[in-house]
Amino acid sequence: MPSGNQQHEWDESDDLVALYLYRTRRDNAVALPRKHAEIAKVLGMSEGSLIRRRENFAHLDNKGGLSHVAKQSIRIHERHEKTTNAELRSMALRVLEAKANQQ
Repeated sequence: MPSGNQQHEWDESDDLVALYLYRTRRDNAVALPRKHAEIAKVLGMSEGSLIRRRENFAHLDNKGGLSHVAKQSIRIHERHEKTTNAELRSMALRVLEAKANQQ
């Protein structure tokens, strides 16, 4: 995880995980096998950063959320608009496994 003033550099795979967390935030049946804090640690960011990015996706769906949305997040949102939650879950799990293995 970044320390001090160092900021996490989001990549598309991070956004993919955040998109999945946004889509399934109220459905424990499809939750990932890790809590937000663990997911954030694997991705190399703070839990707050992950939650804020998740809320950016809510804004893109006109469901409140946070309006300061990165261009990359907009592209991921558009690219995966029709991707099923099952497919997104599979992709998110692969991202987390790969990043956990890099640590």
